[in-house]
Amino acid sequence: MTQTLLADMDEMVFESRERQYGAYYLRKKYPSHVLIGTAIICSLVFCFGFGPMIFSSLGGETQKKNKTMAISINMEELPPPPPIDKELPPLPPPPQTPPPQLQTVAFQIPEPAPDAEVDEDETIREMEELQNAPNIALEDQDGAVEGVFTGEIDATGPPEVIVDNTPKIDDFLFAEEEPKPVNMDDIKKLVGYPPIARDAGIEGQVVVRILVDKKGNYSKHRIINQVHPVLAKAVEEHIAKLRFTPAIQGGKPIQFWVNIPFNFRLINN
Repeated sequence: MTQTLLADMDEMVFESRERQYGAYYLRKKYPSHVLIGTAIICSLVFCFGFGPMIFSSLGGETQKKNKTMAISINMEELPPPPPIDKELPPLPPPPQTPPPQLQTVAFQIPEPAPDAEVDEDETIREMEELQNAPNIALEDQDGAVEGVFTGEIDATGPPEVIVDNTPKIDDFLFAEEEPKPVNMDDIKKLVGYPPIARDAGIEGQVVVRILVDKKGNYSKHRIINQVHPVLAKAVEEHIAKLRFTPAIQGGKPIQFWVNIPFNFRLINN
């Protein structure tokens, strides 16, 4: 009934139209084309989905059978086995190198004898000869001279341990009295104002961090702030002449880092 209905519909559509251009033919063959396309798609899906499994199950056994090879061995043609009781020759012993022979000097113990029996050639070795001998044994023996420590050992007291108590530049130290500059005005006069910086209009602050020793003298320094290398160089040329009052901690002088600023300002006349 469905085919009859479709056929009637095609006849009704193309009743008053031209049927020679292919549209009528395509509509008439549409159901068969859909059926053929569906069959092709199902076949491809089946081949790609289950084909490898079928091929491996069929071809795998064939490959295994092809790889299996039978080899026949005639036991009578084999050489006789080696005898079990035959022992291998022992290995030669490793070469033994004798230890080096050290030079020794006999330690002679004097034996009392009457004066008439004493031979002038038989004398006891001198103490210096025994001290310089490389080794003391029961008899004299020539050989290599054993190393002897010839230095001097000072056993008067424990060894001195030198500990560097110099504080680092970033260490925090508490002091009851911090160092204060003593000749700051003289240093400022020596530093002055560099002519190059003055002519170029360079001004600002240079901060120097100075390590002051226990006597209030300059030890070393580091520039921690500068506006221009010309100003910093002028300060560094004379900073070692700066003197301080020593820092006090617990009533004793200590080494202490202190910051000293140098201000450079141009005054317009």
